[in-house]
Amino acid sequence: MFENIIQGFATVFAVGPIVGIIIGVTVGIIFGAIPGVSGIMAIAIMLPLTFYVDPVVGITMLLAVYKAGIYGGSISAILINTPGAAAAFLTAQDGHALTKAGKSGKALCMALYASVTGEMLSTLVLIFVAAPISLISLKAGPIEKVYLLLFAFTVIGSVTGESISRGLLSTCLGMLFATVGMSSITGATRFTFGMPELMSGFTFTPMLIGVLVMPEVIMAIRKRHNPQANLGLTVSPNPEDNRISWKEYRSVLGTIIKSSGIGTILGSLPGLGSTPAAFLAYGEAKRTAKNPEMFGKGSIRGIAAAESANNAVCAAAMIPMLTLSIPGDDVTALLFGAFLIQGITPGPTIFFEHTQVIYGIFAGFLLTDLVLLVLARIGFKFWTKVASVPRHYIFPCVTIFAFAGAFTANQNINDVMILILFTMFGFGMRLVGLNPAAYLIGFILTPMLEQNLDQAVAIVGSEYHLYFTTPFAWIFTALAAISVYSTIRQRKKAKRPVMAKEEKYDLS
Repeated sequence: MFENIIQGFATVFAVGPIVGIIIGVTVGIIFGAIPGVSGIMAIAIMLPLTFYVDPVVGITMLLAVYKAGIYGGSISAILINTPGAAAAFLTAQDGHALTKAGKSGKALCMALYASVTGEMLSTLVLIFVAAPISLISLKAGPIEKVYLLLFAFTVIGSVTGESISRGLLSTCLGMLFATVGMSSITGATRFTFGMPELMSGFTFTPMLIGVLVMPEVIMAIRKRHNPQANLGLTVSPNPEDNRISWKEYRSVLGTIIKSSGIGTILGSLPGLGSTPAAFLAYGEAKRTAKNPEMFGKGSIRGIAAAESANNAVCAAAMIPMLTLSIPGDDVTALLFGAFLIQGITPGPTIFFEHTQVIYGIFAGFLLTDLVLLVLARIGFKFWTKVASVPRHYIFPCVTIFAFAGAFTANQNINDVMILILFTMFGFGMRLVGLNPAAYLIGFILTPMLEQNLDQAVAIVGSEYHLYFTTPFAWIFTALAAISVYSTIRQRKKAKRPVMAKEEKYDLS
């Protein structure tokens, strides 16, 4: 194996693969950072360019777009609270809080370092233990995924804030809106009210922008007469506030490694993707943190957990595709097509029939991480200047990007109407104190839960004991119970200082 790895590095260290990786990383960062423009769109645009080049050059360039696009989503999430991808939603919670405090450089650095570390660790797993993990992932069917997603829902307790009841209500609203449209399993239509436009449900991108971004614009308009509110987000003059020191990176390294493991495991399970990985890693990081109250308010540990997990999915998603011919998500489905176009059929024999190409691609994975680290770090000066632009310049641009992103998602004017409706809905949620984070968790995870639950019911039938015969069921049930218990315990600890302070005040 080591000889193949060395030969792979010798293959990728040539002009063609290096130029392809640089182009791919640049395109991926730009497309990922634009709200409403996804990495899969960039890959689809770049795919025809790979038809007439060497497989190592073409496929590594597409993989570079994939990896850089996942990281690029964190840039807009941190600077303007507009996630370029669903997986960057949690990054926006802590990253934008740091930007408001003048520490946008620190947030960008943490996102970059966590992304690169998570990707490299996942790539090493892909290289050395792809086959064993693929065998485990093959055993995870719909029943196992149901328990996994139920465990993922326990992260709601970590983001509900002070009111659990309002958080649960927000989640239920998200689940309700997620069920609108036609069921992918039964074909039944729900809550369409005879409107054909709702048959496919609510498009995620305009809904996300409407709930999360546009209410910020409305709040800024309401405060337009406040001179302080119209100032741009300041950038701290202290260099320490806009970089990550070795001590800070070392303090979150354990979280990065653990979150990368979560992302790697979930990435190797076809059909889940980076969003559940980010939610699970974020919830686990908050559960085990010494200062969980800082999460959502500018915690670099929260950024590290979310970014390392969703980026670790990139390499892990290649495991079922390469070894079992099962694309894990829509991006790997495109990459699967790229392999076939190059005359390479993914499957168990790919490591023997195309050894040099595969290990060249693996080496390209690692080289992409280094190129991403360098190119993204060079661009920090430009990105941090964006944070200092006055708000009366930023928010009109944000509004234009929001409407353009909503329309370009499906080239459908109805999505613009969805954006407007969810803008009013999101603003109303803020007025009554509902939680947008919990709402989005319910909206994102419900379709996956519903699909796998329908399949599990079809498999089990009336033999309900089969739900509990798999070890995955007991493992994830135990983890969910531990997570809920830990959340309750943290809340009790947080209330103790407040109660002690109130008692002291009463005695005085």
